[in-house]
Amino acid sequence: MLIPMQTVVMLVLLALVGFLGAKWLFQKDAAVVDRRRGAAKLAAVLRSYGLVRIPDFLIDYSVADIAGMATKIKALADLSVSGEDAILTELNSVFDKVLVEKLKTEAGRAFIASKLSDAVKPEDTSVIQDAPVPATK
Repeated sequence: MLIPMQTVVMLVLLALVGFLGAKWLFQKDAAVVDRRRGAAKLAAVLRSYGLVRIPDFLIDYSVADIAGMATKIKALADLSVSGEDAILTELNSVFDKVLVEKLKTEAGRAFIASKLSDAVKPEDTSVIQDAPVPATK
């Protein structure tokens, strides 16, 4: 019993289309996994600098917890409506941690010094003139 050539060609084409379709679907899945993995890594970095709320959103995204994200977005909206104190407290914490990191390096101290010199105007009497310079190690 011989199989007609048309049937063989059709089976080969069908197998090829199935293979390419499966490969395409797995590539899409891999892209989603990579995005989620990146979100989790970013959440860890942001949390190390003191942010709390944004990393929570990213963690929820990384595990596909849409309901958790929506709940946290609503809580953040409620928080921002009730006042800025909680948000400013978190941002001040981040500022303190970034400042500590900047002060650890010579380049960071130079960066801060340049920003301070840009901010200080000679005619501004509220600025302390001739402030002591921290000792270098």
